[in-house]
Amino acid sequence: MKADRIVKPSSLEQAYEILISEKSATILGGGLFLRLQKKHFTTLIDCSHLLSSEILIGDVISIGSMTSLRDIETNLSLPKGLNQSVKQISGVGVRNLATIGGSVYGRYPFSDINTMLVALDATLTFFNSGKISMRKYNEEGLKEKDILLEISFRAPQFSASAFYKKVYTDFSLINLSVSNNTLAIGARPMRPIYLEHVDFSKSPKEILSEVEFGSDFKGSKEYRRALCEARLEDLIYTMGGHHEN
Repeated sequence: MKADRIVKPSSLEQAYEILISEKSATILGGGLFLRLQKKHFTTLIDCSHLLSSEILIGDVISIGSMTSLRDIETNLSLPKGLNQSVKQISGVGVRNLATIGGSVYGRYPFSDINTMLVALDATLTFFNSGKISMRKYNEEGLKEKDILLEISFRAPQFSASAFYKKVYTDFSLINLSVSNNTLAIGARPMRPIYLEHVDFSKSPKEILSEVEFGSDFKGSKEYRRALCEARLEDLIYTMGGHHEN
């Protein structure tokens, strides 16, 4: 990644104006995934002083977009599946810097936390576009650039996440998340999809029979399906026949 300048606007209104007025401007979250991209940005917009890193716990849980993945990992008032979805993302140093806003906004197909948020049916709040469901955003993105302010969702009765990585610091070859009776599968290597009203008394092979998997240099679709079936079996065993968080 290369950038011509970094600006620190005095308001979200000013940040948004810069963002939409320059084709190659982008919001700077933790900046970690941006560093991996071979792109040249005219302007990086630092909104860390304008965006929230607060986690509000209630029937509806709200997470500010500048919240670090490490804070999500260690906040045990959050759904267990959300804690699990970030605990093996690289190392602690990376999780201290990476933000949930950067992970969500990037719509990364390999993202463990994005798959969990799809399962949770989270709502995203943007500065200009307002509220958009995570599921819709995951599939369609936005018509124009925007600033992500907050991620919110109803607290589930039960949630869990699982994934498989060949190396601890690598991206997942497959990931899956459960929220109540909803199952989301990501890193297929396509974008996460979700299945609602899942009967977890069925076998993993039956549950995943209609789910499409793909191949890339990391693994074949057959390999990914086998991994997903094995990890889903582990999750079903963890559930123990009941859904309690």
